[in-house]
Amino acid sequence: MMPFTILVIDDDSAILEMATELLASDGYRAVAAVGGEEGLTQARAVNPDLILLDYHMPRMDGLAVIQRLKANAATRRIPVVALTSGSAEQANELSRAGCVAFIPKPFSPAEFLGAVAEFVKATAGRSRRDEPHSKLD
Repeated sequence: MMPFTILVIDDDSAILEMATELLASDGYRAVAAVGGEEGLTQARAVNPDLILLDYHMPRMDGLAVIQRLKANAATRRIPVVALTSGSAEQANELSRAGCVAFIPKPFSPAEFLGAVAEFVKATAGRSRRDEPHSKLD
């Protein structure tokens, strides 16, 4: 089976590098996107199994990104997890917009990978099992 593809959307290059390296070392296909617009483009291009999304980004914050993801038929079913140091009010906004969970910043590598594994198992893994079988099956 193909590795799970996880799209990380953040404006902080250090977070993107750390997150994608951790994910790749744990067997995931990690794709990085700098900012909201690039994240939306990548989400449509790679159709990830899971999106990790920062809240605080210039030009287009995480709330605007998730609202656009959920409004698009091609991306609305992709589970989105917030990577954020935001407030409880911002977390509630993201949740109402369709975010399934949160990973608070800062995080340790072990906490990050543990949380991602749980989210993949609970959301992306279920989506894959529910998909119709391919022509190769």
